[in-house]
Amino acid sequence: MKTKLQAARAARGWSQADLMDALEDAAVRLGIQLPSRSSLKAQVSMFENGRRPPGSDYQTLFCEAYQATRVELGLSLDAAPSQLDTLPSLPAPRAASMQASPEVIGYLKAVFMEHVQAEPVVGPRFLVPAVQSQMPLIEQVCKGARGPLRDEAVRVGARYSELLGWLHQDSGDSQSAMLWTNRALDYASELEDPALSAYVFQRRSNIAAEAGQAGYAVGLANAALRQARGLPQDVRAVALRARAYADALLGQSDESTRALDEARVLADQGPVGEGLAPYCSVAYIDMEAAACALHLGQPEQAVATLEASLTEWPAEQQRDRGLCLARLATAYAQLEDVEGAYNAASQAAAIAEATGSARILGELLRLQPFLAPWRKLVEIAELNRLLGSMKGS
Repeated sequence: MKTKLQAARAARGWSQADLMDALEDAAVRLGIQLPSRSSLKAQVSMFENGRRPPGSDYQTLFCEAYQATRVELGLSLDAAPSQLDTLPSLPAPRAASMQASPEVIGYLKAVFMEHVQAEPVVGPRFLVPAVQSQMPLIEQVCKGARGPLRDEAVRVGARYSELLGWLHQDSGDSQSAMLWTNRALDYASELEDPALSAYVFQRRSNIAAEAGQAGYAVGLANAALRQARGLPQDVRAVALRARAYADALLGQSDESTRALDEARVLADQGPVGEGLAPYCSVAYIDMEAAACALHLGQPEQAVATLEASLTEWPAEQQRDRGLCLARLATAYAQLEDVEGAYNAASQAAAIAEATGSARILGELLRLQPFLAPWRKLVEIAELNRLLGSMKGS
């Protein structure tokens, strides 16, 4: 027999993931801090199956998510104070009363840096909800900011929006990725900051290229490079990388090679860890050069570049290492090196599972046709089963 909580979800046609999205949105509105997504899933299952009664905080969230009363949801009116254990609930602030201040902006900057440091390791699965939850506060701060604080608030809005766009892109949601990246460009336009605008334009180029819109991607990369000589080295390097990738998709080998050569020189000169693109190392440019080589039908060049790049790959850039391995697997497969392809793909698949990176999974799925002649081998069949389960999850 269904509990009333199960019936409420079924009546709305929601999956458990839909319910968790609604609970997380409600938590943002009400100022209640939730546990991790995996912990929340376990809690929801227990509540719906009647194995544990929801505490007062969860009752509040269920009522908000379903827009229903406690009685309608079959919830106890004398619930314990909280089932969120060590996670304290916070009083919901009045959105209209939130004012910009150095303290609030300092807090947002500090949290942003934590997100940036965590992102290459944990990937988008756990960070999208965390970054998304900051956006209502940022919007209110920008709305009320005046005087010298406005530029700081708007810059924070641009950086968070761009990061959220990237996280959606890595999750495989190009529509949301472009939406938030366009929002970042709106913020950057107010600041009249050429470097920030150029950086966001090249991010838009990346999204368009991965969505198969190569001609549009070239135009966006050119927009990023409109004032190339006045740009910081890291921004100019990633913008050149964006144009090189779009050129490769269009089969323009010479133009792609020239852009990559210039990007590599700039990456070698600029210190990693500063600026808008601290990830832009020579190893990063080499990985992207290999991706271009694959699109241009040059697997030998891709293998040489990726093998050398992996020896220098920073440990903290785990997600990009997975993408590098996935591309290496494709290059090996094109050269009929089945063992090399399997070994690289297995490592990449483990990183894709851990981080939730749709970009790594997408690269691995593109690998499968190249391994089709060997699909009956035990190792390849096992790899295909794993990729199939990851695609369906």
